[in-house]
Amino acid sequence: MAFVQQDSLVDLIRSSRGVVVVDHRGLGAEDMEDGARRAAAYLRARGVCRGDGVVLVDDGGGAELLMTLLGAWWLGARAMIVAATDDAREVDSAVAATDASVVVRGQPTGQGSEVAYRSVLTGSQPLTAAPECGPSDVALDIATSGTTGTRKYVSFTHGALLANVTGIAKRLSLTRQDRLYTPLPMSIAGVIGMLLLPGMLAGSSIHLGRLGGVRIAQSHRQLEATRPTLVYGVPYMYELLSGQSRSVDFDGLRWLICSSAPLPSSTFDRVWQRFGVPPRSSYCLAEAGTVTLNTSDDLEVVRNTVGEPLDGTTIRTEPADSASAGRIVVSGPSCGLGYRTGGQVDLFPSGEVWTRDLGMLERGLLTVAGRVDDVIQVAGTNVDLAHVRSVIGRCPGLGEFALVAADHGRLGRVPVLLVVAGTMSTTVRDVLHFCRTALRDVEVPREVRVVTEIPRTATGKARLREEYGR
Repeated sequence: MAFVQQDSLVDLIRSSRGVVVVDHRGLGAEDMEDGARRAAAYLRARGVCRGDGVVLVDDGGGAELLMTLLGAWWLGARAMIVAATDDAREVDSAVAATDASVVVRGQPTGQGSEVAYRSVLTGSQPLTAAPECGPSDVALDIATSGTTGTRKYVSFTHGALLANVTGIAKRLSLTRQDRLYTPLPMSIAGVIGMLLLPGMLAGSSIHLGRLGGVRIAQSHRQLEATRPTLVYGVPYMYELLSGQSRSVDFDGLRWLICSSAPLPSSTFDRVWQRFGVPPRSSYCLAEAGTVTLNTSDDLEVVRNTVGEPLDGTTIRTEPADSASAGRIVVSGPSCGLGYRTGGQVDLFPSGEVWTRDLGMLERGLLTVAGRVDDVIQVAGTNVDLAHVRSVIGRCPGLGEFALVAADHGRLGRVPVLLVVAGTMSTTVRDVLHFCRTALRDVEVPREVRVVTEIPRTATGKARLREEYGR
C-alpha cells in the first residue's frame, strides 16, 4: 500500500481516516483537529512559540493528552510525555533537560508553570491560523529508560518520525481494516511512534488501553472487546498475559509485536500458545525509534532474530572489547538528532547512533546478543551476564527474576540473582544447585536474594542500578 508523503505529523493526523479509541471515546481527524486548535490557542496565550518545549504528564484523560500534544505540534513546539508518578523529580528533571516553558497535567500541583488539561482545551477559542510546523521542527523529546545509566533526552524532528512511521506501516502492510491495540500508557514512546501514528497513516482504528505496570494483566477484557489484528507490547507485558488461563478467541490477530528486548525462548512459546500466532521482536531505541521489524515467514528467523532494518535504516556492527558480537551502530533518516540538555542538542556524530547493544548481522537479519555493560570481569575472567541470564531462565520453578552485577571486595563485579518470593515454586538451594550444574564457577550468582518485588520502569524493565549497584 502506498502512503501519501506528509510534511508534518499534524498533516498526517488531519488527513487521516483512522480513529483513535481512548478512554471509551472515539476520536477522528476532525475531533483531534478541533482539540488541537483549542490547545494551540491556549498554549500561544501562555507564550509558547515555535521551538519551545512543553511537558505533558500522562496522569489525565488520554484524549486530552493527545489533543494537547497536537496543539503543541501545531505551533511548531516540541513535546515530551512523562509517565504519571508520585516522584516530582521525574517531572522536574524532564522540565530542566528539555527547557520546557509549560507543564500540562491532569492534576496540577500548583507550581507556576503547571496547567490542567481541562483548562488547555476549554480556555480558548480554536486557533484559526494554519499549522506552523515543518519536517525540520523538533516534534518530540524522548527519554531513555535510565536503567543502564543516567537518563538522557533525545530530540526527534517531524521528518524523522514520519520516516519511521511510514516504514512501520509499510512493513506491517497496515490497512483501514486493521485494529491496533496496546494496554501500555501513552508515556511509552512506542505507543505514539509504533502504534498510533502508523495506524493513523494507514487509516486503521487504534485502541489505547493505558494500563501499564502490573495492571497490564487486566487487559484481557480490553482484548476481548477490541479483537485486534495487531497487539503492541514489551516483554514484561507478554510475560504477564501469557501466564493467564482465561480463554480468549484471538481469531483475526495478525501481528504480536514485542519491542524493548527479545523474548526469552520459554516466554516465546507460551505467548504463541496463548495467542495462536508467534510474537515478533523488533529492535527499538530511544535514539532511533523502531530500527527493525521481524515479519519473516521463517519460524527460526522469527524465534531467534529481531528481523531486518526498516527501509532507509542502516545497521552495522563494530568490534567490542571482551565480546564475540559487535557493537550495534544505527543510522538513517528516522534517527534522533542527538541528546538534548536545556536549549541545546548535542548532535550524534555523523548522524550515527552508537548503541551499548551487542549484535550480529547475518543475511541482513539482526540478532541482539546482549549489552556492552553485560560483560563484567569476575576475578579477572570475562562473564557475559546475558548468557548467564538466559541459562538461569531455564531453571524449573524459578518464577520472576532479575540478574544484576554488584560490587565484591575481592572478586570485582559479581552476578547477583534477585527472585520474587511469591512467584517461586522451588528453593534457593535448588536454584543454586541448578546454576552450579549449568554454569561455570565464575558465572554462578554469588548470592540469591528473595525480594517482594523488582522495581520496574513503565515498560517493565528492571530498574536496579541505584538499588543494587548495577
